[in-house]
Amino acid sequence: MRIENWQRNLIALFIGQLLTASAFSFIFPFIPLYVQVLGVRGTNEAADWAAAIAAAAAFSMTITQPIWGNMADRVGRKPMVVRSMVGNIFTIIFMGLATSPEQLLVLRLIQGALMGTLAASTALVATSTPKPRLGFALGIMQVAVFLGSSAGPLVGGLIADTFGYRMPFYVSSGLLVFGSTLVITMVREDFVRPPAGAPHPSVWAGSRSLFAMAFFPILVGIIFLIQLGGVIVSPVLSLFIAELHEGENAATAAGLVLAATGAASAISAIIIGRFSDRVGHTLILPVCLLGAAISYFPQAFVQQVWQLLLLRMLLGVFLGGLMPTANALVARVVPEERRGAAYGLTATASALANGVGPLMAAAITTNLGMRAVFLATGALFATVYGWVSFSFRKQPMPAARAEAEVDALEGRRLARQKRGTFTR
Repeated sequence: MRIENWQRNLIALFIGQLLTASAFSFIFPFIPLYVQVLGVRGTNEAADWAAAIAAAAAFSMTITQPIWGNMADRVGRKPMVVRSMVGNIFTIIFMGLATSPEQLLVLRLIQGALMGTLAASTALVATSTPKPRLGFALGIMQVAVFLGSSAGPLVGGLIADTFGYRMPFYVSSGLLVFGSTLVITMVREDFVRPPAGAPHPSVWAGSRSLFAMAFFPILVGIIFLIQLGGVIVSPVLSLFIAELHEGENAATAAGLVLAATGAASAISAIIIGRFSDRVGHTLILPVCLLGAAISYFPQAFVQQVWQLLLLRMLLGVFLGGLMPTANALVARVVPEERRGAAYGLTATASALANGVGPLMAAAITTNLGMRAVFLATGALFATVYGWVSFSFRKQPMPAARAEAEVDALEGRRLARQKRGTFTR
């Protein structure tokens, strides 16, 4: 069987993103517990510090992501993947050596400025994958995020409970060393640099031209709200599970819940990614938003960890289809040579949501309690569902039906060609 270039890149970037997501999720779900090791006292104060630390990276990412995305269109997407992974190796090591929450906050600011692995990997996959396989390929990339986000907290929780909260930082850094080596040696990008002296829009001008494209501003707004809904609960989830658990090894219990959610999302991303290539991404996105809204509300009323576990798994089924579908729609409306900048802007929207979400969580928790956070998140997803349904009816995707029919024919041709390859 001959593996095509886009398939090899997809495999390598999948593994690289899997290791990156695992490395990050080793540590970040337990930041509220780690800051207590650094001297913070009290649940509310720990939640406030965790929110500030999460927001620090998010806001620095908001500033730098358009710059890295614009640079990706100039020098290639692979160098941006490697840059981000290598930069995180060192910042995460220093996080494990931190002696105060203030030091951790500064390191997160630096880390946020260097991040952008997922955006660059997504742009690389979107530009090298045949359009009929785009939803599937982006779904596979989201699987890497979900698998890493599910396995990471579970393993990280076990390591933290056994060796202390500093050890997961060092293991996380080691995973990034391996992942960056894999991307450097395996990924092949057919990138043609613009000719010397060729005009290239500035970050600001390029961003304005992208926002002038039909439907792109709507997609950026949708991605912002999807990410916001996904991160509001994150700063308080481990504390909420610890409150429900009422025993030792709270980190392991939190890791188990996160692992189950990620596993359900990973399976869903594969299935929904392929299905959306057949029926259309604009049909799948509203369904997943509505399902996420319905799944969130009951979580505010659970009394046992196992009840939360089941509801989070149900939530994961719908979360699995959100980002792959939204990213596939971005690839449909943005020319190939501008996708680095486009995914840089969507990464900016996600980063901004990552910053706003924890602050919202802290405010809601302080004034209304942790359970109110789940109700607020369910209401947010319900609102996004209404907005998306209205927007798609008012402004249909350009030539979506015609492109879907062409892509379906091309997909069947590729499938026949693949079967022929196997036969030979």
